Amino acid sequence: MARVNLHQYCDEARELVNSGAYDAAIGICRHILERYPRHLETYRILGEACLEKGELEEATDIFKRVLSADPEDFVAYAGLGVVSEKRGLLEAAIWHMQRSFELAPNNAGIRDTLRRLYAKRDGTEPGRLRLNKAALARMYAKGRQHRQAIEQFQDLLDLDPDRMDIKVSLAETLWRDGRREQAATVAGEILETLPECLKAILLLGIVLMEKGRTKQARAVLAEARGVDPDGMQSRAFFGEDSLLPVLPLRIPRAEEEPERQAVSLPAEAHQPVSMPPTEQEPQQSTLAWCKWLTQFEADDRSVGSDPDEQSVREGAAETQPTEEAAPVGASPTSAEAAYTETESMPAEEAGTGPERPTVSTANNEATTAEETLASGEAAPPSPLSDVERHRRQLEQKPKDDSARLALARAYRDREQMEMALEQYGALVRARSKLLPEAIRDMESIVASRPDNLQAHELLADLYTRSGQLRKAIERLRWIQHRLGQKHA
Repeated sequence: MARVNLHQYCDEARELVNSGAYDAAIGICRHILERYPRHLETYRILGEACLEKGELEEATDIFKRVLSADPEDFVAYAGLGVVSEKRGLLEAAIWHMQRSFELAPNNAGIRDTLRRLYAKRDGTEPGRLRLNKAALARMYAKGRQHRQAIEQFQDLLDLDPDRMDIKVSLAETLWRDGRREQAATVAGEILETLPECLKAILLLGIVLMEKGRTKQARAVLAEARGVDPDGMQSRAFFGEDSLLPVLPLRIPRAEEEPERQAVSLPAEAHQPVSMPPTEQEPQQSTLAWCKWLTQFEADDRSVGSDPDEQSVREGAAETQPTEEAAPVGASPTSAEAAYTETESMPAEEAGTGPERPTVSTANNEATTAEETLASGEAAPPSPLSDVERHRRQLEQKPKDDSARLALARAYRDREQMEMALEQYGALVRARSKLLPEAIRDMESIVASRPDNLQAHELLADLYTRSGQLRKAIERLRWIQHRLGQKHA
């Protein structure tokens, strides 16, 4: 009987979801769960497949199970947001998408969905989204500024002790800061509520092993095997620090194994996610959210990589901090206050060249172009402006970053700063190789226009994208200070 690697089989199931073969994907997932009934990655894929198939009750149950094992799973929060919107629960949809945005602020799909939900609620789509205190704390953590991150996490938990995602982030940051006993204490508190929380189990096992309590550590880590049987998720969380070795597990393919009784899912795991009452809204069409979520999922989960490189670029936001960090609290009503939305960008101004002279003809009779030029009665068309020339180039080749940078500079030279910043921002979102040049331009712009906070925000985004997290944080602090002065 042919057998397949567990990790590869999960990849096959995910590909089936992306290609629209939802029943086949669900079949593989249920087959895997017969052998590994607590496998976290399989539940993730099964939740996506059920959502895309329109099985909302099943998807909701599965996504909550995922959050009980990984409270920092941005895909599960996004999935619950999609379900809430399809059920007409707009405020709940926004709340869940906000949580997803906090965990993966650089995910373009989540940003776009959150803006669209805001527009649906408020009538106007915000131009930019701002980091709230939770997202900023995670940015500190990824930048290895552990003490600042710990302080922010603890403040948030003072406001809402049931935020399991914040507790998990706090436990990991305490451990990375060398506060092993405090990390173990927080991990133990998490496990009292979420006994299958993988990261808490791993942290507790690592601390016990570091203290030489090998027997206890092994007993704790054995629990992790149920949730992460091949060790792939643990390696994604902690890299080389993971004490759970990666195992090349192999299982029979579903179609080659004798038919067995369908697996029944375990009892629903507890996940404290507040679901506030909202007004009923018309349901939306199915969102093809799996494709844009999974495109970024691997990068957004790479906690074990160098925070100054990959994790910083993927985890930091095309955003800025709020003027005053609002609590991320027990309900969407309080949570949404943490997101201060800026006004939408004005429509792009026309940048056409000088008007072409008209060719007059004697006695109102038309002449040919050749006759007109030969007679010298009309001048040739005036040359296009730099703005129009570069814009036409960009229309022909939308992914031409050189043309976009040239257009941004043309707008800058014409003092059309909003248009210029829009083009520089597009370079940030595209992860252009021209970021160093864009950074030099923006540094010059903020030096000559120190009161343009939007330019400072964009420069912070550029620093983040290029892995210069310290400079990004310094810029964000400067913005917060200026905003504080304005409101003092």
